Amino acid sequence: MSNTNTPSIDEQKTELFERMPIPQAVMKMAIPTVLSSLVMVIYNLADTYFVGMLNDPVENAAVTLAAPVLLAFNAIINLFGVGGSSLMSRYLGKKEYAAVRKSSAVSFYCALGFSILFSLAAGIFHTQLLGILGTTSDTAAVTWQYLRWTTLCGAVPAILNVVLANLVRSEGSSLQASIGTMSGCLLNILLDPLFILPFGLGMGAAGAGLATFLSNCVACIYFFVLLWIRRGKTMVCVNPRNFSFDPEIFKGIGAVGIPAAIQNLLNVTSMTVLNNFTASYGSNAVAAMGISQKINMIPMYISMGISQGIMPLVGYNFASGNRSRMKKAVTFTAKISVTFILAMTAVYYFGAEGLIRLFMKNEDVIAYGSRFLHGMCLGLVFLNVDFLAVGVFQACGMGTKSLIFAILRKIVLEIPALFLLNRLWPLYGLAYAQTCAEFVLAIAAILLLRGIFRGENHPRANAGSN
Repeated sequence: MSNTNTPSIDEQKTELFERMPIPQAVMKMAIPTVLSSLVMVIYNLADTYFVGMLNDPVENAAVTLAAPVLLAFNAIINLFGVGGSSLMSRYLGKKEYAAVRKSSAVSFYCALGFSILFSLAAGIFHTQLLGILGTTSDTAAVTWQYLRWTTLCGAVPAILNVVLANLVRSEGSSLQASIGTMSGCLLNILLDPLFILPFGLGMGAAGAGLATFLSNCVACIYFFVLLWIRRGKTMVCVNPRNFSFDPEIFKGIGAVGIPAAIQNLLNVTSMTVLNNFTASYGSNAVAAMGISQKINMIPMYISMGISQGIMPLVGYNFASGNRSRMKKAVTFTAKISVTFILAMTAVYYFGAEGLIRLFMKNEDVIAYGSRFLHGMCLGLVFLNVDFLAVGVFQACGMGTKSLIFAILRKIVLEIPALFLLNRLWPLYGLAYAQTCAEFVLAIAAILLLRGIFRGENHPRANAGSN
């Protein structure tokens, strides 16, 4: 890649990546991302909370059953958002600025194309899709009403706004990226009661879907305006003239993005298996499982936000050869995140019933949900370690390790555990499957990270290498 006609990189970004004290650099990158993740969690909880106010388990079950489809968006987001941003950070570390622009353009336009195809496929095969999701005669119509807005109409803005956030964050602009995602989430929270509840449009679950669609459109507009305002000052480029069929670019994006996408598709598979198992126990059990999952998302998203926030810092220093600074960033992050997640686990375990009651007053749902949350929260600290390790793998371009983790997490460990635990401990055993899987993975994560820190995986000359 040529370095000709390249602008000087923003000195503040060089200071952040190369010289700023580790605690300050980690906080500057991670805090906006964590705040954005928290707002995204609140936005996810808002759908569940306001639909729950209808006190109709069928409406709540519809939102839960549709969740795997929305989670599947992350396959495209991970492929081009995570894969593209990782490659951009590594090219920045090598100071190959022309390649940074090409990488962002390829990531954006590929994400746009795939999201359009996703939307069309959901519309054409929606009957088959509802069957796969485990809907019944009671929940099928309501589930599709929700999916019509979030997927048929909303897949493109939902995917593009997160991909753009990843690309903007890759060059150190964590705050600007977080503002974009938070703007859409906050608008969604404001619109939910107006569209869902009887005093507004009274659309129920369909109203939640419409609010989500409109909010994602606003978030996309924010990023397009941001890139226009910062033109000439940012290396994130959506100009079609920068789109390139350069094999090196596609290989670099795919090295990290494909394993991340596969991991997400396996997440969708396990969630669908979980929902199908739970659906056999009735709408109350499905609603309870959905509420428990949404509550458990708060610390999960915090862990994910921390790992994603430090990815540009890790990737830059890995590519530039500053292994010591990379290790200090990861170990500092691990200390603060594990401590926080342990505290959250205690709150969740002992306050499970009260937390479920916040979302629905149905006593059966509360009884189911509190026991589900007990099982789920025990795996949070292991999940935190695993997210951090995968974030390091992705930042360093180690797609093979990410893929191995994805296969271990779902195919080898979690999905078989769902079948086994449901047989040994019907219904309630389902909540412990992820905890069992993440415990094993956490041990593997620590061993692999130690190997990276000791220099067993040196950065290669090509920033796109796996």
